[in-house]
Amino acid sequence: MHSVSPSSVRRLVVITVIGLVVTACGGTGLASPAATAIVNAAPVASATPAVSGTSASPSDAAASEPPGGTTSGDVPDNAVFLTYKGVNPAFSIQYVEGWQVTPTGHGVVIRDKDSSETVAIVAVPADVAAFVASTDLPALQAQPGFRLIKQDTVKAGGSTYIHLAFHQTSPPDSVTGKQVPQTVDRYYIPGLNGLAVVSLATPDGVDNVDAFRQMMESFTWS
Repeated sequence: MHSVSPSSVRRLVVITVIGLVVTACGGTGLASPAATAIVNAAPVASATPAVSGTSASPSDAAASEPPGGTTSGDVPDNAVFLTYKGVNPAFSIQYVEGWQVTPTGHGVVIRDKDSSETVAIVAVPADVAAFVASTDLPALQAQPGFRLIKQDTVKAGGSTYIHLAFHQTSPPDSVTGKQVPQTVDRYYIPGLNGLAVVSLATPDGVDNVDAFRQMMESFTWS
């Protein structure tokens, strides 16, 4: 029997370890781009206006308190407007600097005291008018303090959108529990990747018509 030198044993061990490492790396690999896209693609929400949303940039997330906000809910004439950009699906909309930005499952909620700007992305219904009449409006009518002011259409950027104006009682404040009567303008903006339900709420008696019109008209699908 031939004896095996210690150096030969060490070389054999090294070769064996290298072979195991190469085999392990070859067997793992990275997921294909298609597989990654499927895993990471967030589905469009079901066709209900329950608020959902997207991600915010660091500057958006930091914009949580004034400057720009007011205790009455009134947007000042010298307010600075920033642009929020959402993803899955992609959209953008302007908001007042200093308002608190909260991304949700498929949209965003942006608020300042008793005023708010909400975008909820839902699946595109076959008939937007029928969706409003049979699904969204009945859901709103079940909310406390709801009273429909009008239902009509508005033109913006060469397109015509369904518009609801109504009164409601605001959700309770997370700290004080206070609720206030609000006037809400809601717009339904269809796109290739979803239906954007844009709701702009302000306390009754506060005139934010110009600011809210700018917000609504700034909405774009990306």
